[in-house]
Amino acid sequence: MKLEPATRPAYLKAGFFGGTGTGKTYTVAKMLSQFQKEYCPESQIAMFDTEPSAGYIATMVKEITGKELLVFSSRSFADLIDFTQECIKQKHVVIVDSITHPWRQLCQDYLEAKKSRVSGAGGNVNTVKLSLKDWGPLKEMWQKFSELFVYSPLHIVIIGREGDVWETVMDEEGKEEMKKTGVKMKTETELGYEPSLLVQMQLSGTDHLAFVAKDRFNAMTGLTSKNNPDIEFFRPHIALLDLKGKGPEKHEGKPVFEGGVGANWETLKARRVAILESIKDDLLLAYPGRSDEEKKEKVLLLRKAFGTSAWTALESEEKKYSIESLEAGRSKLATLISERK
Repeated sequence: MKLEPATRPAYLKAGFFGGTGTGKTYTVAKMLSQFQKEYCPESQIAMFDTEPSAGYIATMVKEITGKELLVFSSRSFADLIDFTQECIKQKHVVIVDSITHPWRQLCQDYLEAKKSRVSGAGGNVNTVKLSLKDWGPLKEMWQKFSELFVYSPLHIVIIGREGDVWETVMDEEGKEEMKKTGVKMKTETELGYEPSLLVQMQLSGTDHLAFVAKDRFNAMTGLTSKNNPDIEFFRPHIALLDLKGKGPEKHEGKPVFEGGVGANWETLKARRVAILESIKDDLLLAYPGRSDEEKKEKVLLLRKAFGTSAWTALESEEKKYSIESLEAGRSKLATLISERK
Protein backbone atom coordinates (compact mmCIF):
# COMPACT_ATOMS: atom_id res chain seq x y z
CA MET A 1 0.00 0.00 0.00
CA LYS A 2 1.39 3.39 -1.05
CA LEU A 3 0.12 6.57 0.58
CA GLU A 4 -0.02 9.64 -1.63
CA PRO A 5 -0.92 13.31 -1.12
CA ALA A 6 -4.63 14.04 -1.39
CA THR A 7 -5.84 15.52 -4.66
CA ARG A 8 -8.63 18.05 -5.03
CA PRO A 9 -11.76 17.13 -6.99
CA ALA A 10 -11.46 18.03 -10.66
CA TYR A 11 -15.12 17.88 -11.66
CA LEU A 12 -18.28 19.67 -10.60
CA LYS A 13 -20.64 17.19 -8.90
CA ALA A 14 -23.74 19.05 -7.73
CA GLY A 15 -27.29 18.27 -6.71
CA PHE A 16 -30.26 20.65 -6.67
CA PHE A 17 -33.64 19.89 -5.12
CA GLY A 18 -36.76 21.83 -4.21
CA GLY A 19 -40.52 22.08 -4.47
CA THR A 20 -42.64 23.03 -7.46
CA GLY A 21 -41.85 26.43 -8.97
CA THR A 22 -38.66 27.05 -7.00
CA GLY A 23 -36.55 27.49 -10.14
CA LYS A 24 -34.47 24.28 -10.01
CA THR A 25 -34.18 23.63 -13.74
CA TYR A 26 -33.76 27.27 -14.77
CA THR A 27 -31.07 27.97 -12.14
CA VAL A 28 -29.07 24.84 -13.00
CA ALA A 29 -29.30 25.49 -16.75
CA LYS A 30 -28.12 29.09 -16.36
CA MET A 31 -25.30 28.30 -13.93
CA LEU A 32 -24.08 25.30 -15.91
CA SER A 33 -24.22 27.21 -19.22
CA GLN A 34 -22.04 29.93 -17.72
CA PHE A 35 -19.75 27.26 -16.30
CA GLN A 36 -19.39 25.53 -19.69
CA LYS A 37 -18.68 28.78 -21.53
CA GLU A 38 -16.01 29.87 -19.05
CA TYR A 39 -14.27 26.64 -18.06
CA CYS A 40 -14.83 24.09 -20.84
CA PRO A 41 -15.90 25.89 -24.05
CA GLU A 42 -14.97 22.86 -26.15
CA SER A 43 -17.78 20.88 -24.46
CA GLN A 44 -21.53 20.92 -24.99
CA ILE A 45 -24.38 20.65 -22.49
CA ALA A 46 -26.38 17.40 -22.64
CA MET A 47 -29.59 16.84 -20.69
CA PHE A 48 -31.31 13.64 -19.57
CA ASP A 49 -34.86 14.98 -19.59
CA THR A 50 -37.66 13.15 -17.75
CA GLU A 51 -40.19 15.96 -17.32
CA PRO A 52 -39.85 17.05 -20.23
CA SER A 53 -38.44 20.52 -19.59
CA ALA A 54 -35.54 20.93 -22.03
CA GLY A 55 -37.63 22.97 -24.48
CA TYR A 56 -38.11 25.73 -21.92
CA ILE A 57 -34.39 26.32 -21.34
CA ALA A 58 -32.93 25.48 -24.79
CA THR A 59 -32.98 29.10 -26.02
CA MET A 60 -31.22 30.38 -22.89
CA VAL A 61 -28.57 27.65 -23.11
CA LYS A 62 -27.80 28.52 -26.74
CA GLU A 63 -27.70 32.26 -26.01
CA ILE A 64 -25.11 31.73 -23.27
CA THR A 65 -23.02 28.90 -24.76
CA GLY A 66 -23.52 29.49 -28.49
CA LYS A 67 -24.33 25.78 -28.84
CA GLU A 68 -27.53 23.74 -29.03
CA LEU A 69 -28.73 21.92 -25.92
CA LEU A 70 -28.45 18.17 -26.55
CA VAL A 71 -31.34 16.15 -25.12
CA PHE A 72 -32.34 12.57 -24.48
CA SER A 73 -35.88 12.15 -23.13
CA SER A 74 -36.57 9.08 -21.01
CA ARG A 75 -37.34 7.89 -17.47
CA SER A 76 -35.62 4.52 -17.86
CA PHE A 77 -32.77 3.71 -15.48
CA ALA A 78 -31.04 1.68 -18.21
CA ASP A 79 -31.22 4.72 -20.51
CA LEU A 80 -29.76 6.90 -17.77
CA ILE A 81 -26.72 4.61 -17.51
CA ASP A 82 -26.22 4.56 -21.30
CA PHE A 83 -26.69 8.34 -21.48
CA THR A 84 -24.11 8.97 -18.75
CA GLN A 85 -21.56 6.65 -20.33
CA GLU A 86 -22.04 8.32 -23.73
CA CYS A 87 -21.58 11.76 -22.16
CA ILE A 88 -18.32 10.58 -20.60
CA LYS A 89 -17.07 9.53 -24.06
CA GLN A 90 -18.14 12.81 -25.68
CA LYS A 91 -16.96 14.95 -22.72
CA HIS A 92 -20.32 16.70 -22.38
CA VAL A 93 -21.43 18.78 -19.41
CA VAL A 94 -24.48 17.02 -17.98
CA ILE A 95 -27.87 17.87 -16.48
CA VAL A 96 -30.15 15.10 -15.18
CA ASP A 97 -33.66 16.44 -14.60
CA SER A 98 -35.20 14.84 -12.70
CA ILE A 99 -33.21 12.11 -10.94
CA THR A 100 -36.40 11.22 -9.03
CA HIS A 101 -38.01 9.57 -12.06
CA PRO A 102 -35.31 6.98 -12.97
CA TRP A 103 -35.31 5.74 -9.34
CA ARG A 104 -39.10 5.40 -9.33
CA GLN A 105 -39.00 3.69 -12.73
CA LEU A 106 -36.32 1.25 -11.56
CA CYS A 107 -38.49 0.31 -8.57
CA GLN A 108 -41.54 -0.07 -10.82
CA ASP A 109 -39.65 -2.22 -13.35
CA TYR A 110 -38.38 -4.44 -10.54
CA LEU A 111 -41.90 -4.80 -9.14
CA GLU A 112 -43.29 -5.73 -12.56
CA ALA A 113 -40.59 -8.38 -12.94
CA LYS A 114 -41.49 -9.75 -9.51
CA LYS A 115 -45.19 -9.85 -10.44
CA SER A 116 -44.30 -11.70 -13.63
CA ARG A 117 -42.46 -14.38 -11.63
CA VAL A 118 -45.40 -14.80 -9.23
CA SER A 119 -47.85 -14.94 -12.12
CA GLY A 120 -45.75 -17.59 -13.82
CA ALA A 121 -45.92 -19.66 -10.65
CA GLY A 122 -49.71 -19.33 -10.53
CA GLY A 123 -49.80 -16.78 -7.69
CA ASN A 124 -51.97 -13.72 -7.12
CA VAL A 125 -50.13 -10.68 -8.51
CA ASN A 126 -52.51 -8.28 -6.75
CA THR A 127 -50.81 -9.02 -3.43
CA VAL A 128 -47.24 -8.61 -4.70
CA LYS A 129 -45.30 -5.66 -3.26
CA LEU A 130 -41.68 -4.67 -2.84
CA SER A 131 -40.37 -6.16 0.41
CA LEU A 132 -37.28 -5.71 2.54
CA LYS A 133 -35.32 -8.35 0.64
CA ASP A 134 -35.86 -6.44 -2.62
CA TRP A 135 -34.04 -3.29 -1.52
CA GLY A 136 -30.62 -4.97 -1.58
CA PRO A 137 -30.76 -5.84 -5.31
CA LEU A 138 -32.38 -2.48 -6.12
CA LYS A 139 -29.66 -0.52 -4.33
CA GLU A 140 -27.00 -2.66 -5.99
CA MET A 141 -28.43 -1.77 -9.41
CA TRP A 142 -28.68 1.92 -8.52
CA GLN A 143 -25.07 1.88 -7.35
CA LYS A 144 -24.03 1.70 -11.02
CA PHE A 145 -25.22 5.28 -11.47
CA SER A 146 -23.94 6.46 -8.08
CA GLU A 147 -20.42 5.33 -8.98
CA LEU A 148 -20.61 6.97 -12.41
CA PHE A 149 -21.77 10.17 -10.75
CA VAL A 150 -18.96 10.23 -8.18
CA TYR A 151 -15.95 8.83 -10.05
CA SER A 152 -16.49 9.63 -13.73
CA PRO A 153 -14.50 12.42 -15.45
CA LEU A 154 -17.72 14.36 -15.90
CA HIS A 155 -19.16 17.69 -14.82
CA ILE A 156 -22.69 16.70 -13.80
CA VAL A 157 -25.62 18.24 -11.94
CA ILE A 158 -28.61 16.18 -10.83
CA ILE A 159 -31.98 17.77 -10.11
CA GLY A 160 -34.55 16.14 -7.87
CA ARG A 161 -37.89 16.82 -6.27
CA GLU A 162 -38.12 17.70 -2.61
CA GLY A 163 -39.27 15.06 -0.12
CA ASP A 164 -39.91 15.17 3.61
CA VAL A 165 -37.73 13.55 6.26
CA TRP A 166 -39.79 11.91 9.03
CA GLU A 167 -38.46 10.61 12.33
CA THR A 168 -39.95 9.00 15.42
CA VAL A 169 -39.68 11.43 18.34
CA MET A 170 -40.99 11.61 21.89
CA ASP A 171 -43.73 14.11 22.71
CA GLU A 172 -44.10 15.95 26.03
CA GLU A 173 -45.95 12.97 27.53
CA GLY A 174 -43.22 10.52 26.58
CA LYS A 175 -45.21 9.00 23.71
CA GLU A 176 -43.69 8.29 20.34
CA GLU A 177 -44.98 10.18 17.31
CA MET A 178 -43.87 10.79 13.73
CA LYS A 179 -42.66 14.31 12.98
CA LYS A 180 -41.28 16.02 9.91
CA THR A 181 -37.69 16.91 10.79
CA GLY A 182 -36.33 18.11 7.47
CA VAL A 183 -36.32 17.79 3.69
CA LYS A 184 -34.26 15.79 1.20
CA MET A 185 -33.98 14.98 -2.48
CA LYS A 186 -36.58 12.45 -3.63
CA THR A 187 -34.49 9.59 -5.00
CA GLU A 188 -32.60 6.55 -3.75
CA THR A 189 -31.76 7.30 -0.11
CA GLU A 190 -27.97 7.34 -0.32
CA LEU A 191 -27.63 9.38 -3.53
CA GLY A 192 -28.36 12.61 -1.66
CA TYR A 193 -25.01 12.19 0.12
CA GLU A 194 -22.97 11.98 -3.10
CA PRO A 195 -23.00 15.57 -4.50
CA SER A 196 -20.12 17.74 -3.34
CA LEU A 197 -22.42 20.74 -3.60
CA LEU A 198 -26.04 20.19 -2.51
CA VAL A 199 -28.48 23.07 -3.02
CA GLN A 200 -32.07 23.46 -1.91
CA MET A 201 -34.07 25.85 -4.10
CA GLN A 202 -36.69 27.89 -2.27
CA LEU A 203 -39.49 30.27 -3.28
CA SER A 204 -39.88 33.36 -1.11
CA GLY A 205 -42.69 35.49 -2.51
CA THR A 206 -41.58 35.90 -6.10
CA ASP A 207 -37.88 35.36 -5.33
CA HIS A 208 -36.10 32.15 -6.32
CA LEU A 209 -33.43 31.53 -3.70
CA ALA A 210 -30.66 28.94 -3.45
CA PHE A 211 -29.78 27.62 0.01
CA VAL A 212 -26.52 25.64 0.18
CA ALA A 213 -27.32 22.63 2.34
CA LYS A 214 -23.85 21.13 1.87
CA ASP A 215 -20.53 22.21 0.44
CA ARG A 216 -17.77 19.67 1.05
CA PHE A 217 -15.19 22.45 0.90
CA ASN A 218 -17.29 24.18 3.57
CA ALA A 219 -16.89 27.42 1.63
CA MET A 220 -20.62 27.94 1.14
CA THR A 221 -22.51 25.69 3.57
CA GLY A 222 -25.46 27.55 5.06
CA LEU A 223 -25.39 30.47 2.60
CA THR A 224 -28.53 31.72 0.84
CA SER A 225 -28.43 33.57 -2.47
CA LYS A 226 -30.24 36.68 -3.60
CA ASN A 227 -33.03 36.32 -6.19
CA ASN A 228 -32.27 34.23 -9.31
CA PRO A 229 -28.66 33.20 -8.57
CA ASP A 230 -26.14 32.53 -11.33
CA ILE A 231 -22.58 31.23 -11.42
CA GLU A 232 -21.27 34.12 -9.31
CA PHE A 233 -23.10 32.83 -6.24
CA PHE A 234 -21.60 29.35 -6.68
CA ARG A 235 -18.13 30.66 -7.56
CA PRO A 236 -16.56 29.95 -4.09
CA HIS A 237 -17.15 26.21 -4.55
CA ILE A 238 -16.15 26.13 -8.23
CA ALA A 239 -12.96 28.09 -7.53
CA LEU A 240 -11.74 25.35 -5.18
CA LEU A 241 -12.05 22.61 -7.83
CA ASP A 242 -8.87 21.56 -9.61
CA LEU A 243 -10.48 21.85 -13.04
CA LYS A 244 -7.24 21.02 -14.87
CA GLY A 245 -6.47 18.01 -12.70
CA LYS A 246 -7.64 14.39 -12.74
CA GLY A 247 -9.24 14.21 -9.32
CA PRO A 248 -9.36 11.22 -6.96
CA GLU A 249 -9.44 7.72 -8.47
CA LYS A 250 -11.47 4.80 -7.26
CA HIS A 251 -9.50 1.90 -5.76
CA GLU A 252 -11.32 -1.39 -5.24
CA GLY A 253 -8.91 -2.59 -2.55
CA LYS A 254 -8.75 -6.09 -1.11
CA PRO A 255 -11.86 -7.97 0.05
CA VAL A 256 -12.40 -8.04 3.81
CA PHE A 257 -13.14 -11.76 3.86
CA GLU A 258 -10.81 -14.09 1.98
CA GLY A 259 -10.17 -17.82 1.90
CA GLY A 260 -13.61 -18.80 3.13
CA VAL A 261 -13.42 -16.90 6.43
CA GLY A 262 -17.16 -16.43 6.29
CA ALA A 263 -19.82 -13.76 6.14
CA ASN A 264 -20.07 -10.91 8.63
CA TRP A 265 -23.04 -10.25 10.91
CA GLU A 266 -24.75 -7.89 8.47
CA THR A 267 -24.57 -10.50 5.71
CA LEU A 268 -26.00 -13.19 7.98
CA LYS A 269 -28.80 -10.86 9.06
CA ALA A 270 -29.66 -10.11 5.44
CA ARG A 271 -29.74 -13.85 4.67
CA ARG A 272 -32.19 -14.45 7.53
CA VAL A 273 -34.45 -11.69 6.26
CA ALA A 274 -34.31 -13.07 2.72
CA ILE A 275 -35.18 -16.62 3.84
CA LEU A 276 -38.11 -15.41 5.95
CA GLU A 277 -39.43 -13.34 3.05
CA SER A 278 -39.10 -16.39 0.78
CA ILE A 279 -41.11 -18.47 3.25
CA LYS A 280 -43.85 -15.83 3.15
CA ASP A 281 -43.79 -15.93 -0.65
CA ASP A 282 -44.02 -19.74 -0.64
CA LEU A 283 -47.16 -19.60 1.50
CA LEU A 284 -48.59 -16.76 -0.61
CA LEU A 285 -48.12 -18.69 -3.84
CA ALA A 286 -49.70 -21.80 -2.36
CA TYR A 287 -52.58 -20.01 -0.62
CA PRO A 288 -53.11 -16.56 -2.20
CA GLY A 289 -56.59 -16.07 -0.71
CA ARG A 290 -57.67 -14.84 2.72
CA SER A 291 -60.40 -17.30 3.57
CA ASP A 292 -60.54 -18.87 7.03
CA GLU A 293 -59.70 -22.24 5.52
CA GLU A 294 -56.54 -20.94 3.85
CA LYS A 295 -55.47 -19.12 7.02
CA LYS A 296 -55.90 -22.38 8.91
CA GLU A 297 -53.80 -24.26 6.36
CA LYS A 298 -50.97 -21.72 6.67
CA VAL A 299 -50.93 -22.07 10.47
CA LEU A 300 -50.84 -25.86 10.27
CA LEU A 301 -48.07 -25.83 7.67
CA LEU A 302 -45.90 -23.46 9.72
CA ARG A 303 -46.32 -25.60 12.86
CA LYS A 304 -45.40 -28.79 11.01
CA ALA A 305 -42.40 -27.23 9.23
CA PHE A 306 -41.00 -25.11 12.08
CA GLY A 307 -42.75 -26.25 15.23
CA THR A 308 -44.42 -22.86 15.61
CA SER A 309 -46.80 -20.56 13.79
CA ALA A 310 -45.56 -17.47 15.66
CA TRP A 311 -43.85 -15.37 13.02
CA THR A 312 -42.26 -13.14 15.67
CA ALA A 313 -40.44 -16.18 17.06
CA LEU A 314 -39.05 -17.08 13.63
CA GLU A 315 -37.80 -13.51 13.21
CA SER A 316 -36.32 -12.85 16.65
CA GLU A 317 -35.18 -16.17 18.15
CA GLU A 318 -31.98 -16.42 16.13
CA LYS A 319 -30.42 -19.23 18.17
CA LYS A 320 -33.46 -21.49 18.06
CA TYR A 321 -34.27 -20.66 14.44
CA SER A 322 -30.83 -20.36 12.86
CA ILE A 323 -30.29 -19.83 9.15
CA GLU A 324 -29.71 -23.58 8.75
CA SER A 325 -32.94 -24.47 10.58
CA LEU A 326 -34.91 -21.91 8.58
CA GLU A 327 -33.57 -23.34 5.32
CA ALA A 328 -34.38 -26.87 6.46
CA GLY A 329 -37.84 -25.73 7.54
CA ARG A 330 -38.45 -24.08 4.18
CA SER A 331 -37.48 -27.30 2.41
CA LYS A 332 -39.88 -29.24 4.61
CA LEU A 333 -42.57 -26.64 3.97
CA ALA A 334 -42.18 -27.11 0.21
CA THR A 335 -42.66 -30.87 0.62
CA LEU A 336 -45.77 -30.38 2.76
CA ILE A 337 -47.28 -27.95 0.27
CA SER A 338 -46.68 -30.30 -2.66
CA GLU A 339 -48.34 -33.15 -0.73
CA ARG A 340 -51.45 -31.05 -0.20
CA LYS A 341 -51.82 -30.02 -3.83
